Amino acid sequence: MRPRGDAFAVLPAIAFVVLFALLPVVILFASVLSTTGGLAGLSSTLSDPLNRASIVNSLVQGGLSAVLAVAVGYPVGIFFGRYDWPGRAALRSFLLVPFLLPSLVVVFGILDLFGPAGLAASSVPALSVLGTGLPAIVAANLFFNVPIVVLFTTTGAEGASAALEETVATLGGSPWRAYRDAWGGPTWVGAAVGGLVTFLFSALSFAPPLLLCGSRCYTVEARIWSLDQLLLSPEAAGVLAFVMVLLFLLPTVLYLLLLGRLRAAPGGPTRRKPLSRRDPLAVGLAALSTAVVGAVFVLLGSVVYRAVAPGGAAPLGAGWSELFAPTTTGRLGISAFGMVANTLLFATAAAAITLLLGIVLGFVVARRPGRAAALGLLFFLPLLISPVVLAFSLASFWRPLVGGETNVWLLIVLSQAVLALPFALQSLEIPLAGLPPAAREAAETLGARPWGAFLDADLPRVRGGLATAGLFAFALGLGEFTATYFLWIPRYTTLPVALVLLGQDRLFAAENAAVGLLLLLSLAVFAALYWGGRRVEL
Repeated sequence: MRPRGDAFAVLPAIAFVVLFALLPVVILFASVLSTTGGLAGLSSTLSDPLNRASIVNSLVQGGLSAVLAVAVGYPVGIFFGRYDWPGRAALRSFLLVPFLLPSLVVVFGILDLFGPAGLAASSVPALSVLGTGLPAIVAANLFFNVPIVVLFTTTGAEGASAALEETVATLGGSPWRAYRDAWGGPTWVGAAVGGLVTFLFSALSFAPPLLLCGSRCYTVEARIWSLDQLLLSPEAAGVLAFVMVLLFLLPTVLYLLLLGRLRAAPGGPTRRKPLSRRDPLAVGLAALSTAVVGAVFVLLGSVVYRAVAPGGAAPLGAGWSELFAPTTTGRLGISAFGMVANTLLFATAAAAITLLLGIVLGFVVARRPGRAAALGLLFFLPLLISPVVLAFSLASFWRPLVGGETNVWLLIVLSQAVLALPFALQSLEIPLAGLPPAAREAAETLGARPWGAFLDADLPRVRGGLATAGLFAFALGLGEFTATYFLWIPRYTTLPVALVLLGQDRLFAAENAAVGLLLLLSLAVFAALYWGGRRVEL
């Protein structure tokens, strides 16, 4: 009966993804293709020069960002994975901060540094080229994704066969031979995984092209939003969404295959060299790593500075007064306290749903580790669908069923939970995969039911991973902008959505304060992840 019981256990999580991601998307695609005439509709959509331009923009922005991210992140990943130095573990965890940051914080950080009145561009005018257009978009993408390439490359270095490297050294092989035959291959697998993630996230980015360039730089994601929300052409938006899923299916499958290969590396005790000033390679890698970590601190510092000193004739702290002023409440239709409450409430609800489903999936992974790859593929599919398409399909299928705009908050929570689920599952899967089954098997031998044995014997031993999964889901919900911006109404405005609205109303001081507030909330979550849960690792 056990295999059947395990199958029933995973049904709630599968039903959640099917009902709130896959089924609405399939119905949406079937509907728009039927309405537009199938292949004729595809041909008509692709004949639109703006649609074709959005596809080209996605490929250019994604490809350029991926190449540059690997070029910068690979050597830094080698430094983290192959050398030992004080603070290495803490800085490795810190590199996950950019990934957890809301996309709008990074966009406004780029503007604060390189925009028309940017801190860096004011000192070095040539840097203003990074404040708008394609260079600004790529800069934002690199800030997000270079650390991811670093962490994947580090994972590859740590997963290389230490025994094989020792064998090469024993046989008199040079360091280059050890790199070529022993540990270099896994690092390039890790870098390729990071590069593919960078390509997918950059090609499907929404906030950077929307705010740093405008319609001439729209990716497919931004174009779909524009067709449905601005041009009121949902059929064309749906067809373009179908084209987008087909376009990015191959790199997604390749990413998952390489990720499986990376995680199947033999591993073992990692051979790290002590950092020495006499090693020119180590010194060069250390300098590049310092620049990457320093760039993160500089961008975060610029956001905090602008939140306190909005610039111009405004006094210090004027943005905070403006943000919480009654006039701002009247302009937006909701108070700053209401925005923060919505943001925290939606993120908490989404994290709770994600955590409950993660525990259910953890039960299956603990008992059947071989199913982890298939489950990971299933729950990664919503990321391939993309946040805009997910929100589009939820609005088309579920909004009429849940009572229209009055209950759109429920769709916001569900979209955040669907998008966070694959990351939460990984946070639990990693500690569960390395958990000895002896305690669980002993409990079952003594008469405990499978679920009772899992809850009593396994789950307490991965308490840190459980906290990480919940906090990770909360952090992603806290900064989620793309799907929420598609679904929101004034009553349910969140802090990320409010940033765009404040800019549109030219309340720039309040906008800077809101960015600073969102950054502080995100950093508080990271601190809780690092000190309260399992230390954040890839």
